[in-house]
Amino acid sequence: MAADTTTTTPRREWGLQRVTDRDDAFYVSRQWEHYFGVEYESDTRLPWPLAHVLGWNDGEDPAPIDAAAYVATHEQVRVGCGLASLRDHTQTVDALPQGRFSPGALAGDRNGWLLLGAVDPAWRGHGIGHALFDARLDWLAARDPDMVFAFGWERDAGRSSRPLFEAHDFTPIQRFERYYADDSDGAKRTSCPDCGAWRSNDVDCQCPTTLWALDGADLQRIATRQNRQTTSDCYEADS
Repeated sequence: MAADTTTTTPRREWGLQRVTDRDDAFYVSRQWEHYFGVEYESDTRLPWPLAHVLGWNDGEDPAPIDAAAYVATHEQVRVGCGLASLRDHTQTVDALPQGRFSPGALAGDRNGWLLLGAVDPAWRGHGIGHALFDARLDWLAARDPDMVFAFGWERDAGRSSRPLFEAHDFTPIQRFERYYADDSDGAKRTSCPDCGAWRSNDVDCQCPTTLWALDGADLQRIATRQNRQTTSDCYEADS
């Protein structure tokens, strides 16, 4: 009797959906608070630009051109999320750190941003971070930005965001050491599961980060390329 050589494709045990209701939006906010300390009032007020994902006006800074968020779920349990926004030239220049480049020259008129991307530790390695990355690139591609920016964590050992950005042909602009311990750019991070920095202690986040960029002319090609592979489910950083 011949051996059975047929193969089966493993069933994907999670799904991805765009955030359209407050429960999903506040889940994303809780992850942002956990990983960065970004404050929000539970079930009342969403931080910028998450408020604009639901069409809310946060009453503070000028609204982004557009914003979107995605959540990954397993049997109605949320296991990951990602956020993206589309910003004008001034908003992007304000968000870019001071480095060995000209923010005004680097930013276009319309700029995509990949913000928080987080996957529950128990679900890393299942391709969720990759899918969240792709979904947001596809969303941005439909809005034709001039540039796309993101911050990514660097690790000398262990998991890193670098494989994720390299797999999508992003270019590293500059690495910033102890970026989140310095509040000069408004990026001070009061929560960091990697460093053990929490609001309840005096520990500063020591994580380095790299600013990554993708030219809008390449975005359509990247967004439509099939079988994009990466070995990273690491969250990328806040901006």
